[in-house]
Amino acid sequence: MSTWSETDADVTAGIRGAFKKIRNAAQDSKAERARQMQRAAQISKTKEELVVAQRELTTRTAVRQDGLEAWPLPGLAPMTRVRTSFGDVPAAALRKGDEVLTRDGRYLRVQWLTRIQLDEAILSTKEDSNPVCFAPGAFGAGAPSSEIMMSPRQIICSDEKNGMNRDREAAMLLSRTGVRRLRETALSYTMFHVGETAEIYCEGLYLRFALDS
Repeated sequence: MSTWSETDADVTAGIRGAFKKIRNAAQDSKAERARQMQRAAQISKTKEELVVAQRELTTRTAVRQDGLEAWPLPGLAPMTRVRTSFGDVPAAALRKGDEVLTRDGRYLRVQWLTRIQLDEAILSTKEDSNPVCFAPGAFGAGAPSSEIMMSPRQIICSDEKNGMNRDREAAMLLSRTGVRRLRETALSYTMFHVGETAEIYCEGLYLRFALDS
């Protein structure tokens, strides 16, 4: 009789231990689900904040030029190439930390970079947000070396090669042969700086990228 009682006690203790493990596992699982939901909420909030920031950036107060609301930001269209320490790289592939060639011959690291995504609604209602396209040789032989596209607010630096006597925004050059405005339905502009205002080599031209972009 005593043997059975000890066995029953062991079985009971075992069952209790098993139930305790199940309860603990359930509690751990519940806690983990709560943590996952909290992380998901944080990620969702971050995404919402990024969307709001993007909207604020793309709707920054603009001035009016020639009857059009002027797009306020500079930048390069996706396939416009930038000279880096490892070759010419499309703006869409440029990354923070890449070294880009400046007019004075230095390769400086990209310290800040962002991409402004424009959809059809923005491009159609804010006509000036559409890119300016330069045909090869629009400024002379090799300037640019191939077709390039950029924001109308992107500054092109003057030099002997392109024949300009002062720096100009891309939109100011639309009257030149080989320069035209494109109408896009979707587009991104890449903006960056190298920790200082610098003139960066892009397709045979030097373009200014300001520290306060």
